[in-house]
Amino acid sequence: MKNPDNLVRVGGVGTGRIFQHAHLRTYPRLWDRARLVGFYDVNRARAQDARDKYVTMLEDWATANPLAAESARANIAELRVFDSLNALLEYVDLIDVCTHAKGRMETAIKALEKGVNAMVEKPMARTWIEADRACRVAAAHPNVYLALNDDNVYDPKYRAVHDLLLQGVIGNVQTLTAIRGSRLNATSVLKSQASALDNGGGCLMDYGSHGLAGAWYALGTHLKPVKVDAVQIAVLFRNRVLEGDPYVMEVDDNARIKILFEDPQTGRWVTMFLETTWCGGHIGLDKEKNGGQNGGYLYLTGDQGVMNATERTKIVTTQWDGGESTALLKEYEGETISMAHEVEIMVDCVRNKRPPQIDVRYGAEVIAMVESAYLSALKKRPVTLDEFKEYARGFVKKYGDNEQAEEALLSELLAPYKAKE
Repeated sequence: MKNPDNLVRVGGVGTGRIFQHAHLRTYPRLWDRARLVGFYDVNRARAQDARDKYVTMLEDWATANPLAAESARANIAELRVFDSLNALLEYVDLIDVCTHAKGRMETAIKALEKGVNAMVEKPMARTWIEADRACRVAAAHPNVYLALNDDNVYDPKYRAVHDLLLQGVIGNVQTLTAIRGSRLNATSVLKSQASALDNGGGCLMDYGSHGLAGAWYALGTHLKPVKVDAVQIAVLFRNRVLEGDPYVMEVDDNARIKILFEDPQTGRWVTMFLETTWCGGHIGLDKEKNGGQNGGYLYLTGDQGVMNATERTKIVTTQWDGGESTALLKEYEGETISMAHEVEIMVDCVRNKRPPQIDVRYGAEVIAMVESAYLSALKKRPVTLDEFKEYARGFVKKYGDNEQAEEALLSELLAPYKAKE
């Protein structure tokens, strides 16, 4: 630790919307384990704004929590806005990376090489090439940790599904069907997310990476993603409004894919069917289904029953023999609890020198599943993750392990979704 009291010193990198409205509010309540002490953004004014908002949060926290008041005041005194990433890395033990997808892995790799732990927002990288490079760097620095911050993994619903499946309530899982996404009139999709070169894809990279990360955890991380089949990846609405402006979509806005997960020990497999969308979900007979995180469509079948985890406040399991049980869920506002859990767990990993479970390798496999789906659509057949990885390595062999290879890969995978001239 960079201070003697065993508090993890954290720096925010990329201090815009997600950082300010989701991550920032987590840190005051970690006062006895961690301190957010530094801010860096390519837009210095944005970093300053994040710092000023955090000062207000700490002042409010000190008023409401007298036992933490002294710590809050000490935290305010040491807050700094930095003009470079390197300067921030000299000041902290852990960075919280909320930049655009482009640059996340470069930032994380710099941190690892300087002995600083990192956690990065989803998607972990624009391409598997970047994520694989980070895996190799992480392997060379085993005492420094890199975690994926995908809050779906830490969402109470996905955690509850995971625990119920461990109890065997529906026996051996056979299928999982899910929708993750937003409705057509939602304002949550940003221009940067609809940029192939900034985000690495469209809704499939955005909400698809969310759905895959959360569902894989719920099913069990002992399973291995093996094969992906793109049922349909499309642009349903070419012209739409993003951030208040007319926008021509050049990436997918709706995708339906199948993923085969295999248990290496038993040979059993689970098939996941995922619709990911910026247009509203349409799996099944209903006209439209909710793709929201807390209330998103989530349905599992097993050899002993079924589980319906679609509703916000309960999970209903029905056994083939007629038995039924309901697990009640506490309802939280937005993503407050899952965002807090992902940060808190990584702080504890750093303090206790314990590698995170949802690490860079997990994040890299999620990216590999997404890009395998794009390759499947391109080849018009299912592809294995191993086949995709060999395909991606071909770009590295041709261009080198660099941005040119990454963008050449993206250009080929996402070419079908560009508007025709």
